Amino acid sequence: AILQKGGSAMLAVATRCIVAKRSFTTSSILKDKDVAFIGLGAMGYQMAANLSRLRSHEDESPIFVFDRRTSVAEQHASEFGTRAVSTLDELKGCSIVFMSLPTSREVGLVCKDLVLDQGAIVADCTSGDPMMTRQIASSLAERNIAMVDCPVSGGPAGAKSGQLTSMIGGPLDAVSKVEPFLKRMAHKKVVQVGSIGAGHAIKAVNNTMNTAHLVIASEGLLALAKIGIAPEVAIEAINGSSGRSLQTEVRIPKEVLSREFNYGFPLKLMLKDATIAVDSVCTKDGSGNTNVGDKDEQMPKFFPLVKDLLQKAVDLESGEADYSRVVRPLEAETGLELHAGSGINGKYCAPSYIPSEKQLDATD
Repeated sequence: AILQKGGSAMLAVATRCIVAKRSFTTSSILKDKDVAFIGLGAMGYQMAANLSRLRSHEDESPIFVFDRRTSVAEQHASEFGTRAVSTLDELKGCSIVFMSLPTSREVGLVCKDLVLDQGAIVADCTSGDPMMTRQIASSLAERNIAMVDCPVSGGPAGAKSGQLTSMIGGPLDAVSKVEPFLKRMAHKKVVQVGSIGAGHAIKAVNNTMNTAHLVIASEGLLALAKIGIAPEVAIEAINGSSGRSLQTEVRIPKEVLSREFNYGFPLKLMLKDATIAVDSVCTKDGSGNTNVGDKDEQMPKFFPLVKDLLQKAVDLESGEADYSRVVRPLEAETGLELHAGSGINGKYCAPSYIPSEKQLDATD
């Protein structure tokens, strides 16, 4: 929130002020210090809502929203009191522009078309490629526009509730200006992680670790199921022991054992993040150069295995399928499925593997 007093700007943040919903549309010139959000997908739609919902003063300008699907932006304006714009040119007067897009490629294309005043800041919430982010930041700097990368972790549910963690990298001056707004969307934690690209690097590693935890736990549960131990019995013991993780405590019971597979994050995007971790983080040095050498220890060992398994899951299920379906290739290999159930006469009998619709269609 920017308040004008005595000709000087003061930054005021109040996280408890909820403003009544108002709907706006505009094609007029925007005021200085306005904030915008580009990309109203599964994450961005709710993040922009919280950015608007927690405005610190009723007189603060509404948050401007843009999506290539104009109707989505207009719906957001109707629901959350944001102001929908239909072209990027209408954001010219904004001082901070948040983005949440599928990949860094889209971020780069939008930034080329985005006309901002000198001194403006682009805040990229995309799970992006750190090397591409540095290139985009360099191009923006030539126009005297700063960039920070501030991806978030917490999924669609966290985006809606505000229970997100964000890792923000970039010039300290730009970070300090973006952070108060970012905290409206990421109530859980905002961590300053260093230079531009650092946030995206950490996010890629985090998501690959997320998947690794899920598949390692699932592999173990499948092995136990083969010898007659029910997954929920094993999970109960593991969750009281040192092998527990978010995946054993939440993701496997809620998404896998229930067979819901509905966390809300597609396999294709998790594969994208693991690919970034392998190709842009683990195999590159601090300058973005590929590590070259005869020594095998210079190359990652485990992350490529996660990437390969995600690719198998995409091939087996679909890119749009929920990322929790990464367990399906493991189930296919063992011929069993992980289901909740106490078994018959005290002995657990794991259900046989049932091919996906995609697999069945391929055999027709």
